[in-house]
Amino acid sequence: MIRRLICLTAFGCAPLVSVACAREPVLLAEGPAPSSTAFGAADSGITENADADASLPEETPMCPVTTCAWPYTTCASSAFLCDVNLLSDDENCGACGVRCGGPNVAHSKWSCVDGKCAFSCDDPEWRDCDGNPTNGCEASIKEVKNCGACGRQCADGLVCEKGECVTRCELLGSPDECPDPDHPPATVCTDVRKDDKNCAACGHVCDPTGPGLPPLPSDDMYYGCGDKKCTAPKCKVDGMADCNMDLNDGCETPLLTSDNCRFCGDKCDPGQICFLNPFTGPECICGPGETRCFGFNCVRLDDDPNNCGGCNRKCPGSDRPHFAPTCSGGVCSGQCEEKFADCDGLPDNGCEIDTRVDNRNCGGCGHACLPGQVCSGGECLVAPCQPEGPTAK
Repeated sequence: MIRRLICLTAFGCAPLVSVACAREPVLLAEGPAPSSTAFGAADSGITENADADASLPEETPMCPVTTCAWPYTTCASSAFLCDVNLLSDDENCGACGVRCGGPNVAHSKWSCVDGKCAFSCDDPEWRDCDGNPTNGCEASIKEVKNCGACGRQCADGLVCEKGECVTRCELLGSPDECPDPDHPPATVCTDVRKDDKNCAACGHVCDPTGPGLPPLPSDDMYYGCGDKKCTAPKCKVDGMADCNMDLNDGCETPLLTSDNCRFCGDKCDPGQICFLNPFTGPECICGPGETRCFGFNCVRLDDDPNNCGGCNRKCPGSDRPHFAPTCSGGVCSGQCEEKFADCDGLPDNGCEIDTRVDNRNCGGCGHACLPGQVCSGGECLVAPCQPEGPTAK
């Protein structure tokens, strides 16, 4: 049998199982490279065919490929030749017209995988725990009955946090739970290592005067709970601390600063700030180049398209087909998704051309293939012309 090759317009030749060619040969010549697919870029011209495989004689005539190679084909819904991949097209899965149309309910989706319609969950938080695809992915793995995985149920009194079963108090950062004397039978979360009202044990209240202990030289201090003992000098004013360990000058250092955020010596990294989180207390947040927006969320105003140049300044274009808004230096811009191009220059329809299969814009705007020639992977396909008469052996 005669060896048959596909020649990709700019990148030489590759083997093909089956090729049909037009009878008119195509002259091999160097042509201009396809244009950029950046948004708004457009040009004109005809894509020439690239050099043939070095193993072929220099004078081997090449013909445009007009038939498809598996798994590509042309269906009734096709806009161009061979633009349907039967292994991954949800509208033509395995064969033309076979649509993956299952009920996409409850965080689920049906899609074409290796030529067959397959069920999957579209959010890692949700799972199909009952094995029934008709009700979708019905279970959240953040719930106590499926904590981290289907069927992993937390014991009574525990809550699910990041796929792990923990106590309510552990979730709040306080490991112990004690009765609330002001609101019985309610309980409060605390840390008996340092709680003045529950020191070492629930209900053990420290005497702030420190009976039997040396008098404190500063009136802004008192004796409280530390390391499960009521012997620790503490500051009366929240946000102040004795960082130099000198009782004579009392509580001399303010907390909630980048040098002493949660406690003495808790220094934030360069560029960070100390912020009082209403849920978890003081913490160092944000980093170099980040700005605090919306409470304790940190964003990059220089390159975040959702906060470009300012908090909540969203770059336009997210609704345009195959177009991705971008932000650089706090200024909005955008670009086409890979393999797509804006050839008509109209912003409203985004990047409307798929340069992988459009034989009028094959590989770039204005690079047209010959009539009936297949554009695949952004290249106009050619192959050695079939000889007249019986196939040589």
